[in-house]
Amino acid sequence: MKPRLVAVVGLVTVLAVGAVGCGGRHDSSPATHLTLLAVDPQVGRAVFHLSCGPAGGDVPAPARACAALARTPGLVETAKPFVCHGPGWWDISIRGRLDGRLLRRHVSTCWTSQMQLIGALGIGRVLISHLQPRRRGTLVGGEERTFPPGVLRPGDEVVCRGRGRTIDGGVPVAVGAEAEAGYDGVGVKPLDLTIVRRRDGSVAASCR
Repeated sequence: MKPRLVAVVGLVTVLAVGAVGCGGRHDSSPATHLTLLAVDPQVGRAVFHLSCGPAGGDVPAPARACAALARTPGLVETAKPFVCHGPGWWDISIRGRLDGRLLRRHVSTCWTSQMQLIGALGIGRVLISHLQPRRRGTLVGGEERTFPPGVLRPGDEVVCRGRGRTIDGGVPVAVGAEAEAGYDGVGVKPLDLTIVRRRDGSVAASCR
């Protein structure tokens, strides 16, 4: 039996950042508030939070992260990727308020502290502890199924069971992106899993 590794088309990963900064405001809300969502379809989803003014959240050193963002707003405003080869590639979405200003950015990057934003927030080595439980959709051999919008999110998992085997794959981030996994080999009946994320947020999957 020879395993066929997962191949993902349009693999992207996602990180959501609420807002960052330390500007003055007359209400009780922080001028900067960040919610970070990092998604790799083959690993899952990780969430971080950062607020500034006062500094808080669940990143390792909120005050240090706020100081870095106050000095260099471009860390989020013009976030730049760090390029590497192999696994560990994540898509980052940056959303929220930076010093009171609405902000929404995206960048696809290798997950490493060498990426300036990841390094400034101090989250390079704490990714695993921030992973959320993955939602799971299950199919049996010969089944095709469409999961309604909101049931499975990018980074969630689809499991295919058939012919005495189990294979799995992650839901892609990009609309129209397709993930495939399977088994084949001499004298072995192949088992293939295909996962496609549609424009309306639904997920189409087949287990054959």
